This record gives sequence, C-alpha cells and structure tokens, in this order.
Amino acid sequence: MLKDGRLLVICDHDDYSHCHEDQPPGIWRWKSGDEGKNWSEARLTGVPGIEPDRIVEVADGTLFMGSQMTFRSNRKIAEFVLRSTDGGRSWSGLSMIAQDRIHHHCEGAIVVLRGGELACIDRENNHNGYPSYVSFSGDNGRTWSTPQPLPFAGDRPYAKQLRDGRVLVTYRNQKGNRGTHAWLGDLHRDIGYQPGGTHYDDDLVLAGGCLRLVAKPGAVTRYTLLPPESSWSDVVFEAELQVQGPADQAAAAAEISRVGQRLDFTSNGIWINGGSYSMTDRRYLIDMTRRRTVRLEVIANRVVLSVDGKPALNAVIFDEAPLRETWFGGISDSGGESTWFRVRYSVKNMTEPNFEWRWAAASGAYPDQYQIDRVLEVRGNPPRPGSDYPPDNGYSSWLEREDGSVYMVDYTNQGDPKPTSHLYKAELSPADFA
Repeated sequence: MLKDGRLLVICDHDDYSHCHEDQPPGIWRWKSGDEGKNWSEARLTGVPGIEPDRIVEVADGTLFMGSQMTFRSNRKIAEFVLRSTDGGRSWSGLSMIAQDRIHHHCEGAIVVLRGGELACIDRENNHNGYPSYVSFSGDNGRTWSTPQPLPFAGDRPYAKQLRDGRVLVTYRNQKGNRGTHAWLGDLHRDIGYQPGGTHYDDDLVLAGGCLRLVAKPGAVTRYTLLPPESSWSDVVFEAELQVQGPADQAAAAAEISRVGQRLDFTSNGIWINGGSYSMTDRRYLIDMTRRRTVRLEVIANRVVLSVDGKPALNAVIFDEAPLRETWFGGISDSGGESTWFRVRYSVKNMTEPNFEWRWAAASGAYPDQYQIDRVLEVRGNPPRPGSDYPPDNGYSSWLEREDGSVYMVDYTNQGDPKPTSHLYKAELSPADFA
C-alpha cells in the first residue's frame, strides 16, 4: 500500500521469454483505489526481467522496483532497480545493485532504513554454500556499494526494519536444514560469512575437546563452507580426526567444490575423490583409528594429500569440477563414527576476496555455532525418504504488529501430495531469537 492509500500489485511471467536483457519486459501491474474491492486492467510496467521485488516507497514518494535478468556482459543473473516518480505509471533509471561473473545475484529485497539509506538483500543462486549478500545506497538508489556477505543463505528474502532498529529477514534456507528460517540483526554490524550446518537425525557430542559424529541410517551431519570461486583457486583443507568402523567403508568425508576433490575416511585409510576408484594411487592405507592430521593442498592445480606431515597421494586437476558444496562431516549408514578435533580451511581466489576459517573443538563451539545461536527455524521442511517431491517453501511475507510481534504468511509442500502445496501462518517475535 502506498502512502496515498492506493494498492499496487505486480506479477511477472517468470518464464524464459523475459529473463535476458535482449528479451522484452514482462512484468505487469494492477492498481486499486478502494482497498482492493476493484482493480484496474493489467498493464505492462516496462520493467525488464523477472522475479520483481515488492514495490518500495521512500519519504519523497519515489517508488522502487527491484528485478533480475541475465546480462551479456557477465552471462550471470544480476540484480538491479528502477524508480518511478509518477506513482508507478512509468519506470526509468536502471541502476545495478549486484553484478559479477561468479554469482547469480537475484530476488533482491529492498529495505528502507531509518535515515533514508537503502539496503538490498539478495539470493545467491549458485546454491553451493555461498551466502546471501547485502548492498547499500545512500543516494536514493542511484548507486550501490559492493555486495558484502551475510551470515545466512536464503532464497526470496523478505526483509524490513523493526521498531527496535534491527532488520528481520525471513527466507528459504539454503545453508543447512531445509525450511523457512529467519535472521535478526544489524545489516552494517552483523555481516560476514558464517558456516552452515545440516542436521537430520544425527548423533553428535561435543565434549572433551572433540566432536564425535556417530553414523545412523539416514542421518546427516554436514558442515558447509564457502566454496572456491573456480578451479583457479588455491585451497588448503586440514583436519585433525580419527575414524572408527568397518574397514573400507567411509565413516566421514570432506569435499572441496570447483576443484573436484573429495576425501573419504575409513578406519583403514583415505580415498581421494571418494571410494569409487580401484586405482592404487587414489587410496592411502593407514590406521585412521589413531588421531591423524590430514592436509589436502590444491596449488596451481597440483593436488597433494599429506598425513601427519608426510606426502601420501598426488593428483592433478585438468578441468573445472561440477559446482557442488564444500563441506565436511559424517557419512550415514556406515556403521562407524568419526571424531573431529580441528579444521582449517583457506582459499586464495583470483577475483573474490580470499577466505580463511579455523575451528577447534577445544573452543567448546560447534562449527555452525553462529547458526545455532542466531538463526531461527520458523518451519522446517525436511526431505522425505524415498520421495521424488523435494522440499519447497519459503516465499514468505510478514508485518510487525503494534505489540512488536510479527505475523508471517508463507507456503510449504510439507506433507502434501505432488505437485500441491499449501499456505500457513506463523507468529514470532524478537524475543524468540534470544
């Protein structure tokens, strides 16, 4: 609803006929001046792209509409915004919010902060461990700052500033358990990447300076880290761990995306690139029931696996690997367990900022401690074993009530037969994050 009382509804075709800069606009607009009793005929806005953000109005009456499309210059999805100064009749002044050759920036949520500054929180559509990003504008949306990583990863974020000054974001979680999650914080102070954790029916204990993961049928314990930007990145992954379980059966693993390196840990050795190869130079036999330090280095496409400081296996990368997640954790159905003492992970990129992360069980914190402490699961939607209907949810919308509570509406397919889904409501408050 605009300040003059009008309602504006926008909708896109959301197909492949309008999502490239060389294609015509396909976003439509309807308006109502009587609180939704009657609506105008559909009218094309002229705004290009798909998946538009809700229309946002600032103090001087200017309207903003965020949108996304693929550009020739970077061959990736980019997020941009147009403005209207005539109540939504015409739109102009395309301004780029986030665009580069690595990320798919899309589904941006524009937030009007106190004092007039604009923020845009976006979805990162590679879906391999990258977070959501935030950009800021101090000149009414004409220019935007370089995107900065946020400590969560969400599809279709919906965000507004609450009365207490913090920003609440609800989203479909993409870094951990499936479902609709929420984050509450300061967009300037609380930025920065944080690992994610996936936990389904897992059995884990953090005590005595170690994290013990016990394998159970169907259980998942996986910690997701920031991926390298490409196979040109140099990577070091080092872990101190030990493994119990049947010989030749992986009880733990670690994988580095882009460079295509996976380690499977068994009680009697380590497979590089997993246990799917019978070649002797892919496997290193060693007693992993003892505490070992395993180091995987990928430097200039040369791969070296060392155990307790001694080189064990060598490999060379020839091609870019599929864009999977970077992670470490346990393997279900293995009949074993893994004990992790510490992990160090560093990435040196060509264009993206370099990244380094260290964790030690002796700290008393889980690898995904930030997520445990700061992210709220509004409604989970776990995968259904044996089902071909994957979890789908998370295009939420909400409003803050006078008492400070939040009323949210969302959709989910949890428990529904394919291909149906249903709407649900949820109520939350800032106190839930305490």
